Amino acid sequence: MGTLFNQTTRKDYFNNDSVKFLNTVKTLARDHGLTVEETCRVLELSMKIDDYDRKDEQLAVLGRLIKDLIDEISMLREKL
Repeated sequence: MGTLFNQTTRKDYFNNDSVKFLNTVKTLARDHGLTVEETCRVLELSMKIDDYDRKDEQLAVLGRLIKDLIDEISMLREKL
């Protein structure tokens, strides 16, 4: 059965990731005695911390790669 102008069916609307996320936020807020806004702020800070951790790890790997490259260039220079 088709939908008028390709609208999302009600079933699909309630099963999408955004609605699931909102339900999770509401549940977290209720379970921890926070407002939805406070819960969103906590989740935002958590994502920022995770992002900082990932960036730290990526920078550490980049640093090791640069050190390895410098070592390889130094060894090549010694051979010349």
